[in-house]
Amino acid sequence: MPDQRLLSLVQWCGQVTDGRCGYCQPKRETSNGSDDSSTSGDERQGKSCSFGMLAPWFNPYDYQILLDRGWRRSGTYLYKPTMDTTCCPQYTIRLDVTKFRPSRTQKRVLRAAVDFLKNDNKPKRFVKEEGGQARCAASSASDEPSAKRPPAAVKERTVSAEGPRKKKLIRRERAIKRWQEKGLDVAAEQEKRRQKEKSREKTLADLLPEWDESWKHRLEVETVLVGSEEYRAREHEAYQVYLKYQTTIHNDKRASKSGFDNFLGSTPLRKELRNGITYGSFHQRYILDGKIVAVGAIDILPWCFSSKYLFYDPDFKFLTIGTYTALREIDYIQRTLRTKSAELKYYYMGYYIYTCPKMRYKAKFQPSELLCDESFTWKPVSECEKLLAENEGRFTTWAGNAPPATGLNPDEVPVYSSNMAYVWRVLRAQKPEFDTPEVNEKVAKWAKLAGPLADNICLYLNELNNRARQEPVEAESEEDDEEEEEEEA
Repeated sequence: MPDQRLLSLVQWCGQVTDGRCGYCQPKRETSNGSDDSSTSGDERQGKSCSFGMLAPWFNPYDYQILLDRGWRRSGTYLYKPTMDTTCCPQYTIRLDVTKFRPSRTQKRVLRAAVDFLKNDNKPKRFVKEEGGQARCAASSASDEPSAKRPPAAVKERTVSAEGPRKKKLIRRERAIKRWQEKGLDVAAEQEKRRQKEKSREKTLADLLPEWDESWKHRLEVETVLVGSEEYRAREHEAYQVYLKYQTTIHNDKRASKSGFDNFLGSTPLRKELRNGITYGSFHQRYILDGKIVAVGAIDILPWCFSSKYLFYDPDFKFLTIGTYTALREIDYIQRTLRTKSAELKYYYMGYYIYTCPKMRYKAKFQPSELLCDESFTWKPVSECEKLLAENEGRFTTWAGNAPPATGLNPDEVPVYSSNMAYVWRVLRAQKPEFDTPEVNEKVAKWAKLAGPLADNICLYLNELNNRARQEPVEAESEEDDEEEEEEEA
């Protein structure tokens, strides 16, 4: 654990029990300006439940701790879905990049992009990611609601996926029969085939050749710290891409510079330099022939690269930019970050929602894992999906024999009062008037949600600072506006 960390600070917002869900019941603005929300017999549909905190400032290590307890940030707002009551359970998903191998479809995306850059050849049709649209999610401003996939459709999808497996099995059985007829050692021949296939595997580095002057286009990726001079220098240009993206892809009539700043231009994370890596919040700009065509908002943390949001110029939708940039982010971890820190090997793609077809593309980056919201242990997506299918997409845990997760001892929670940080047991001993059931309940709630490693995060409560009680606020998650990717041509 890093030493000499500055305290992080969170301000209590509280529980949101009827927030608007951007996945199963997005709010739509009709032509006459009225709100048109779909209805359903399921009383949970469209009711997002989460717990929220404002984060004035945070160090990267503490935010990493919260990510591994199911939290996420939107600007300076931290939130954690209340999994057993929210309409669409959201599971934190991560990928170990040291084990990642691109799929056939992902390779096609990269080859098409390279062909465009080298020869100015646009693909004749969009490359559709396996199992759904790539890098997309329901938008709060989308013109089409993202309906839950009915259980029957999920089952049909599972059955249809058996086809390729059966064909592969038949080919394998034929090969074994040939070896046996020739009197060859089957195990030895299988090992030879595995080694041959392994030698032919292409890595991301193989599929992302270096630019040279013979290419028709030049694409550069620029990583700039949010709020830095480099960030400010082209902030307006990036915002214009965001505005075009929101209005064209999401039909978002409310997009504004203040919204851009609050959502993507503000962060509680403080820049921190360790192991030759700068931790904090960044924008990765994809600059084609000198022009910004896409921007990925990211957080670089002690053991993960957290992909927050992507927006792009819709004129370049033909490049399947969502999948392409995700692969470039994985490559960045593999070739840049891991050369400086071996522990930084995870790629976090936000939340995975089984009941939202547009979110399930994330599981196609293999081998990914999902976080259990009961034990806070990780399990392969392939195993979790079976459990989710059996449970028809409802909140599911996969703790197995893992012990129940523990929280931080409430007595040891750092709290903020009168411009000072105290341990809760010390402050209430010094000021008994603060030792009320309401305050104790809030401290205990935070201790449970934040976990046993959150002893460096200071809790700000209005009751401890002679202020009127603050009502909980609702903030849109980044997933509510997450990038909508290519439709099938």
